[in-house]
Amino acid sequence: MSGDEVFVTVASVLLGPGLWVWWWVRARAATPLRGRRTGAGAIAATVAGCGALIFVILKLGASLDVRNAPQYLLMYVVLGLAWLRLAEMNMAYAGISVRDDVIERRNRAAIPATVGGLVGVTLCYAGGNIGNGPGWWVVVFAAALATGTLAVARLVHERLTAANDVVTIDRDPSAGVRMGAFLAACGLLLGRAVAGDWVSALATVRDYARFLPAVAVLVVLGVVIERIARPTPERPRAPMSVFGTGVAIVYLGFAAAYVAMFEWPV
Repeated sequence: MSGDEVFVTVASVLLGPGLWVWWWVRARAATPLRGRRTGAGAIAATVAGCGALIFVILKLGASLDVRNAPQYLLMYVVLGLAWLRLAEMNMAYAGISVRDDVIERRNRAAIPATVGGLVGVTLCYAGGNIGNGPGWWVVVFAAALATGTLAVARLVHERLTAANDVVTIDRDPSAGVRMGAFLAACGLLLGRAVAGDWVSALATVRDYARFLPAVAVLVVLGVVIERIARPTPERPRAPMSVFGTGVAIVYLGFAAAYVAMFEWPV
């Protein structure tokens, strides 16, 4: 490994596993001694699952010099965990705080929304690892492109629907499921958008642009559904089977079908 790769690995260990362990310690300290269980365990399990997903995708689709090199597998896994940790720290600015809403306020509706957000970011990062490339900076460029677009999609969706309020104030479980599925579906599209062998930054952007119409469709679909499903005095809780699980199947099914239209990039 070169000097910059060693630096990235060490920094990622501190920002990824290191800060996640610190998060877990603080989450345990913030857990009420009495009352219902919080979602800290669900978030921890999600992070572990996301780390495993990154490893599997690296083994199956990363550069040939990465797949069978333990040091590079370690580097990209811990870099992914660091990427995920930074994303979690910024979730509060997007409207849902893991510490405040999931742990301290024990808002069950915020759990699937947070889980879906973490999965979406993971898919964005994992997609940037698929294909052959000259180094870690290529992964960072592709993953940043996808993750930034996911953040924009979430912002636009929120500005047009105020969906965060339905999750954090109304505590509507189906709204949490819808948001989580929306973010995971966008992450699937955007992760695939930046996957493939590296040719140039311009070529990556061109390939990525082919998936933007599908992301736009998801945003429009999400806006329409949120306006139909949001709570009313006559219906304070939308039916989970229709506006929770049902909508999640639509979002994820649409994203999977669109991705299936394109060949596997490697």
